[in-house]
Amino acid sequence: MRIDGLPNRSKITQVQQRDDGAKPTRGVSKAGDSVEISPSGRQVSELNETLKNAPAEPNPRIKEIRGRVESGYYDSAEVRQEIAGALLNSSTAFHEVVDEVARVRDLQTELDTIPDTRSGRVDEARQRMGSGFYDQSEIREQTAQSFLDEIV
Repeated sequence: MRIDGLPNRSKITQVQQRDDGAKPTRGVSKAGDSVEISPSGRQVSELNETLKNAPAEPNPRIKEIRGRVESGYYDSAEVRQEIAGALLNSSTAFHEVVDEVARVRDLQTELDTIPDTRSGRVDEARQRMGSGFYDQSEIREQTAQSFLDEIV
């Protein structure tokens, strides 16, 4: 098959194509060219640097604690009591959190005593509906206004 009108190009081998792609280009950049590294790219670079500078061995205290966990040291009641005492004596911030948790539990208990529906109010609303109370225009306006006030 022959195609007319195309310039005659010499064949380029795969090896030549591969070599051409691997050759460094020199002198291609122009004055004013710049490279901008994204914030996430900088963060990755910083994390890699931090990792390179990190000690090869973890903190020996961590090794000790892991050993204690694996041996069951923390399973005894005496040790748990000692840890709890140390936490309670450690700082006032811990006491504030404990007090807040206790207050939330008290409020939850108090909330649980309030019924979801108040049967007395439901009975009153049914009676008013039956008597036509809600058919009055000013009652409808008040109800609509109450809904709007609640939403806004």
